[in-house]
Amino acid sequence: MGPLAPEIFKAYDIRGLYGTDIDADAAYLIGRGFTRVIADLEEKPPHGLRLGLGRDMRLSAPELAASYCEGMRVEGATVVDAGQVGTEMLYYLVGSRDLDGGLMCTASHNPKAYTGAKLVRRGAVALSGDEGLAEIRTLLDEGLPSPPGGGNVQEVSIYGDFQEAALAFIDPAAVKPLRVVVDGGNGMA
Repeated sequence: MGPLAPEIFKAYDIRGLYGTDIDADAAYLIGRGFTRVIADLEEKPPHGLRLGLGRDMRLSAPELAASYCEGMRVEGATVVDAGQVGTEMLYYLVGSRDLDGGLMCTASHNPKAYTGAKLVRRGAVALSGDEGLAEIRTLLDEGLPSPPGGGNVQEVSIYGDFQEAALAFIDPAAVKPLRVVVDGGNGMA
């Protein structure tokens, strides 16, 4: 695909058309750059990082999440892979397990032809153009050295923990019967 298009770097995420702007090779490089930037922000070596990973329901997500994951892993990070989850669940994973950061493979509300990544640091604080995203772009523009290798992947299921944490905010017995209309959010809600 060649160098990454600068317009995929938005104010608070990375987004573009699948296959045109972002493909598996681009995702791999973004995963590597993300790991290096988090290592700098956390002031620790990449092999000491624990990074969360999640993906949405887009058909391109399994392929791209695997490439993001491989990029993070070859930089030496431990990748905690939650699989197909909502973005809020990835943020919960990062916060509840005190991870150094996390990457959600998603293009949010954009149509299915789009893909991308939402990136957070410790505490599920979003990276932005002011902190983090510009640094990733610079690293990728300058070219990354050969990766050190190492790292590993831990697959986890967080559905039960997330539901329990969400229900802790209310008294389920105090909830009166309701008629509820649900917007399935493209199947991820």
